[in-house]
Amino acid sequence: MTKHCRGRWLLASLTTVLFHLHLKISQCTATDIWDDSTQWTCSCPKTKDNNKPTAKIAYLISVHNKRTITDAAFLVKALIETSSKGDLAAIIVHVDKRVGIDEVDELYATSPLKQYVDSCVEAGCTIDNKGSNNNQKLVLEVHSHFSPEWSKWSMNDPTLWGMDYLLHHSAFHNKKWDVFINLSGDTLPIVTSSRISELFAGPLDNTNFVTSSSCVTGLHPTSIYHFPEHWMKRAHYFQHDIPKSLSYQQDGMWRQDAEVTIYFGSQWMALRHDFVEYVVRSMDHPNGLGNVLMEALIDTEVLMTDETFFATLLMNSRFNSTLPRLNKDGSMETMSTMKHLRYERMDENNVNPWGEYRSSDSLYDIPPRFGNATDGEGAARPWGPYFLGAYDLGAIKDSGALFVRKVSRYVDENLVRMLPVERIEDYDSEWEMLPDVRWPKLGVDIHQPFVWGARKKKKTVKEEVDEEEEN
Repeated sequence: MTKHCRGRWLLASLTTVLFHLHLKISQCTATDIWDDSTQWTCSCPKTKDNNKPTAKIAYLISVHNKRTITDAAFLVKALIETSSKGDLAAIIVHVDKRVGIDEVDELYATSPLKQYVDSCVEAGCTIDNKGSNNNQKLVLEVHSHFSPEWSKWSMNDPTLWGMDYLLHHSAFHNKKWDVFINLSGDTLPIVTSSRISELFAGPLDNTNFVTSSSCVTGLHPTSIYHFPEHWMKRAHYFQHDIPKSLSYQQDGMWRQDAEVTIYFGSQWMALRHDFVEYVVRSMDHPNGLGNVLMEALIDTEVLMTDETFFATLLMNSRFNSTLPRLNKDGSMETMSTMKHLRYERMDENNVNPWGEYRSSDSLYDIPPRFGNATDGEGAARPWGPYFLGAYDLGAIKDSGALFVRKVSRYVDENLVRMLPVERIEDYDSEWEMLPDVRWPKLGVDIHQPFVWGARKKKKTVKEEVDEEEEN
């Protein structure tokens, strides 16, 4: 049994019981990374126990409120403690400036995220930005520079800053990182950090992911012309007179009034070093495509630019040949079990552009006390992404994804406790180990616990009057 066995927490649901039986948890003797007694004590990446090549990954994690600061602590811990030395180049966490990270910002100062990051520094797992260069340690830093506004251009600011910062960080002057992955704080890896690094050095090598299968065209970004003319995403951009051509400098050549098609993808991506370098350079040059496209999107005041900017930049450059190669069923040619980069539920209970419904499955709703446990956060927007829990495990299993979102201990802690999974010898893959648990066809309704003896039959008005007359 491998060292990252999951176990030793109270079994809160039948799903958890099935999962533990499935992994033969009773045989587990190693320390679990979610052991409550050492939960926010950092254990550095271990020495690699095989000779498989790995990609060196730099992560950017974005958090914006009390809930995602807490959820991000689980994400950072999972990435570090299921990795081997050399797998991770960096984990950079960006905290929304409205939350802040100064000592006076109590929300971060008292958070498990800060507690865990400080523990990793004290344990000697990290290097700093002062010229040290230890290929076996990682850069682990927390920053707060921007206050992104939903659907506005500012949603791109942390990502663009993170790309530039990682390219110019002194720790990587002699040894580059290989892959840039940006994640929301309420994400978790489905498989171990080491396994993700192996995959990006193997079947996912030389591939740029600017979307996931929540996009209409799956792992490929969607051209704005693919949508019907009446559909909101297409109509909105053309109502704002988005230019159909731009003049810009690219690869040392001037392109005058070149056609530039807008593509929809995702703000959460996995990108190769050379494409990230291209993005940063095209933003630095006043006539670079990145800079010119940014100005066009801002000037026309279109929304959803976090979904269009990077996908459009990639598809209108030489890097458009680095998209995943797909089979007819939407899976990757080089890894046929993978249909998603990141599994999430989004837009599925709304009719799609062609009048079809994607799903009729139930959704997790936030519990009444959710607002008190967070900072007053409300339910997810109708279009998503929706919170996930143990009943989504069957779909997660089918997806073959590397990451899952939205996951929160405040909604279903069971799923947080289960991930990530490390393959054991009895199984062909980590996804095979996940239990095939799905939403009941008739839905699920939760009843608040009964408090016996606390309920009394409410008296009728006549009974109250009769009682008063007797007295």
